[in-house]
Amino acid sequence: MGGNQSEPLEIVPTGAALGAEVRGVDLSAPLPDDTVVQIAEAWADHLVLLFRGQQLTDDNILEFSNHFGGQQAAGIRQRYLSAGYKPGDHQLQKDARINYVSNLDKDGKPALVNSGIGSFEIRWHTDNSYTEVPPNGTLLWAEKIPDDNSGQTLFCNQYLAYDELPDDLKAAIDGKHQMHDSTRNTANRLAPNATMPKSREDIDGPVHPMVRIHPVTGRKALYLGRRWSYPSTYIVEMPTDEGEMLMDRLWAHATQEKYVWTHSWRPGDLLMWDNRCVMHRRTAINPTQPRVMHRTLIKGDPVISAWGEDSPTAVAR
Repeated sequence: MGGNQSEPLEIVPTGAALGAEVRGVDLSAPLPDDTVVQIAEAWADHLVLLFRGQQLTDDNILEFSNHFGGQQAAGIRQRYLSAGYKPGDHQLQKDARINYVSNLDKDGKPALVNSGIGSFEIRWHTDNSYTEVPPNGTLLWAEKIPDDNSGQTLFCNQYLAYDELPDDLKAAIDGKHQMHDSTRNTANRLAPNATMPKSREDIDGPVHPMVRIHPVTGRKALYLGRRWSYPSTYIVEMPTDEGEMLMDRLWAHATQEKYVWTHSWRPGDLLMWDNRCVMHRRTAINPTQPRVMHRTLIKGDPVISAWGEDSPTAVAR
């Protein structure tokens, strides 16, 4: 690709409930202000953006994210540091603003299991919902991709999930909050230095409202974060059994196929998604082939509660 000109971009919607491809831009080159505005508008409209054929360095990815608020370190990084990992070790980059999501082991070979999430399937989740201030968005660039279409990424629209909630579910979650589980990674494996919780009182993490307001669009989105087998994320204001039954219904509703778009990766793809209104998951990866992705998290702002609270963590645990 060459340099960028100040002209309209081509925005091609996926035809699904979310997602669009952005054509006519080289993210390795400086972006004119009007191009940034077009991308921001497309992101607000489509929630997930795809940029194909991008030849990028980590500095390029970081520079692109600067247009949308900068970066924040992944919440898991501190756990790796406390477990004795050193910056520059396998799975822990020197630059806290970038992390590599790969299925490579410490010898650089593809594997089913490594010190991260390996080649496993990853369930529906929102990035870093287990932090006090989750990232607004995620940028994920594909360096190496298996040639068998394994490791697809699926996204689901949580604006629509909230808008189309049955009346009884909307009433049931009104004013409710969740404690978000930080003890396990997205492959449901214990984070470094964490112990398996035995009750909900053992869950470590922040409290967030179950519905949040997007600061750009003003729309309400269901905010479920992540959920593993009990004990895990739970509804603060409800007894465990009632809360588990309610979450069963919410997760089944929020991840319906009609809200989903599936992305099949190619090397050079960059995806940009909005964690304030999108959940995503990954299918299992062929463990005999390398998959190497470069990720940065777009710096977050405090969650805006749909319940009109002054503080996102004002609820007693």
